[in-house]
Amino acid sequence: MALQSSGAISFADLQAEFGGVHPISLSEYYADADPSLVTVNNSGISSSGSPISVSEFYSKVKALTISLEFIGGGGGGAAYNNPGTPSGTDGTQTAFSAASGVMYNASSGAGLTAFSVGGGAGGSGTNGTTASESGEASYYGPGGTGGTNSDYGGWTDGYAPPATSYGAGGGSAGTNFDHGGPDGGHAGTRVTTTLLAVPSGTITVTIGTGGAGGTGTFRSGGRGADGYAKFTYGNNVTEFTSSGTYTVPS
Repeated sequence: MALQSSGAISFADLQAEFGGVHPISLSEYYADADPSLVTVNNSGISSSGSPISVSEFYSKVKALTISLEFIGGGGGGAAYNNPGTPSGTDGTQTAFSAASGVMYNASSGAGLTAFSVGGGAGGSGTNGTTASESGEASYYGPGGTGGTNSDYGGWTDGYAPPATSYGAGGGSAGTNFDHGGPDGGHAGTRVTTTLLAVPSGTITVTIGTGGAGGTGTFRSGGRGADGYAKFTYGNNVTEFTSSGTYTVPS
């Protein structure tokens, strides 16, 4: 909760907001003294060696350390044509956006209004064999299984990954073994990072969609899995398997 915007601010008020040790000293709260106390979202605080007063802390608030986990949508598997191998569609990015003053890079202190990770590429070309190919697995689980191969027209479409294989690629279509097999889709990019977030700020989360499988004359590729995001603050865990908003704890 932010400090008041006017009136008297006590040392105890500073310690309640930012933390610190006893005996309380105003020098603890210089901007360059301890970044774990006065966090980088608080501009206008004096640095060591300069005069400092409690009035510099009007409306200041300590940011929270939030762990983020994001993965983009997986790419779709390629289709089976004779000849030709139509590509699967790329997965789309998973991203967040926030108003200025809500999110900060925990290491550099730079403000962030947007963050994203890319989706996986769709399968294309041939995989160097004469059979179908499974989609690329993600951190969360396997890719979609490649379609059934057959000499007698019994080949099948490629399969989508399990729903909880967030960001995994779709399997390619089955073939008749006479031509190079189509590629499975690729997994989306996964990133884990730590950011600072101002309490009660709102963050808009967009979950990437899995790419469609390529459409073939004979059989089509499987769809990639959708992306995923997770925000963790202490024991507070919020997961996103579809787009939505996240409110920073207060």
